[in-house]
Amino acid sequence: MRSIRALGTVILVIAACGDNIHPEVDGGPPDAKPATCGDLKVEGDEDCDDGNVVLDSVCDTGCHFTCGNGAVDTTVGEECDTAIATGAGACAATCDDNDACTSDVKSGSECTTTCISTVITAPQDGDGCCPSGANANTDNDCTAMCGNGTLEAGELCDTGITAGAGACPIGCNDGQACTTDQLVSANTCQARCVNMPITTPMNGDGCCPMGATAANDNDCLPSCGNGMLDAGETCDTAITMGNGRCPTTCSDGMVCTRDVLNNAGTCTAVCAFPAITMPVNGDGCCPAGANALTDTDCVPRCGNGVREGLEQCDDGNLINTDACSNQCTTNALPTAFRFSTLALRDPHAFAPIFLSCSDITDSAFGNAINEQFRNQMTMDGDNDGFLDFSPTTVFRPLDQAAGATSPLELHFAECTAPVAGTTCRPGAEAPVQLTATNMASQCLGIIPGTVRPYTPAVTTTSPPCYVSTQATVTVMVGGVPIRLHDAQVAATYVGNPANQTVNGLLRGFVTEADADTTILPSNLPIVGGHALSYILPGGDPPGNDRNCRPSTLSDKDVHNGVTGWWFYLNFTAARATWSDN
Repeated sequence: MRSIRALGTVILVIAACGDNIHPEVDGGPPDAKPATCGDLKVEGDEDCDDGNVVLDSVCDTGCHFTCGNGAVDTTVGEECDTAIATGAGACAATCDDNDACTSDVKSGSECTTTCISTVITAPQDGDGCCPSGANANTDNDCTAMCGNGTLEAGELCDTGITAGAGACPIGCNDGQACTTDQLVSANTCQARCVNMPITTPMNGDGCCPMGATAANDNDCLPSCGNGMLDAGETCDTAITMGNGRCPTTCSDGMVCTRDVLNNAGTCTAVCAFPAITMPVNGDGCCPAGANALTDTDCVPRCGNGVREGLEQCDDGNLINTDACSNQCTTNALPTAFRFSTLALRDPHAFAPIFLSCSDITDSAFGNAINEQFRNQMTMDGDNDGFLDFSPTTVFRPLDQAAGATSPLELHFAECTAPVAGTTCRPGAEAPVQLTATNMASQCLGIIPGTVRPYTPAVTTTSPPCYVSTQATVTVMVGGVPIRLHDAQVAATYVGNPANQTVNGLLRGFVTEADADTTILPSNLPIVGGHALSYILPGGDPPGNDRNCRPSTLSDKDVHNGVTGWWFYLNFTAARATWSDN
């Protein structure tokens, strides 16, 4: 909010027409002649008269307001018309395509209302969408999906993992003769091996279970129990200590192995310690491939590609300068949105032209304030390689989570021409430092009693949106510093991550004292050399220099006991490449 330079003659290179909002007051009897559209006088059933019969965004060819004339005039930017109640051409009241994975935003107001639906691509907990590429580890709106190649909460393995950690078993032979090996829930993400000890003697199964002898199981050695370590024996049950003693318990002291006593009570008793490969809560082991979301025995580990615990991010790499640091905190990388449109909505500006008090905000024969905004935001008039006017918001970082706050800067940046592919960097003036807060309700609106019924009306900022803290912002308008007190900026996100913002609103208060002492450049037609307050309804700078509007149509406001004008400027902004250098 510090220098809206490059409005060129935004404050007014004027060659305009009549007050296109209110009919002139005529104290005499009604004229007998019919209204004549295009004569700079609002008469009869006319809504407006800007001195021509050319369709523009305010006044149509019949001197009726373009918005509300029952036709969608696309040539002047209309998307709908408020006089069309239903069907084609009706203005949407709300925008919802009933798809949880699109961000549905109502952009604009009145006849510029349009619905923008953007596919959500970034995982965000709690938004109801599981976008492409996300999983239950990265977005709590996703459910575990067997076969997606990722080990997720509730899964023992994943059939999409073909080998290594997380792969599902296809066989369960543990190499021990005295266990039965069973694969349970084969070909599912709950597949697991169950290796049960054999307890019943059975000839020929290779196992001599506890309590069996050569008399009831030919797999038992006849010499077992003779106190000697004979061929085929791993121990002898008659040896009570030292070498040859048969183990009765097994432990290797490692939490990620199973301690198995095979052939207990026989002369082939032996300890085995197979590695634990499946995540099981509460067994003390975090096996390879498991994480804190799939096994409560695991602790969050930065760098494993899974956002766990208090981690803000986890991109699975060790690049400390990207969006996610090596401590799994979000790096404050800049995300910039350059204003692509900007329009003054309230107050309007008026000047005496051709004996008429003319609105020079939108209609001024090619020199209206908002037309100058449009031109200078798309042109490089001085051929220095940069667009003439580039207000830009920069988030450090962009965080669209509900209720999140982020450092926000408002720059009047240097952005390369042309608009397509523009790259922006800080301008000559220091940015305004702000804090943006995301809101689930209207972010910024109209202060009651501070606007008049101009067309188009002020567009308020609807969710999902952000609103900034207040600051004093100096806007350079054609070299004229206009100071906005208690200024705020807000806009609606489109997409997640956002690729543009709409319904933008820059709102701030200009005191009458500042407006009286801010002098317009002398080279401006008609208004040059006058105070800024000279063109603002209700303005009455020192000397015989009162604004041409009747006092009954004053736009003057009072803020904290100070007289002045609340300024409302609507904008849209597109994501742009940003460099701090």
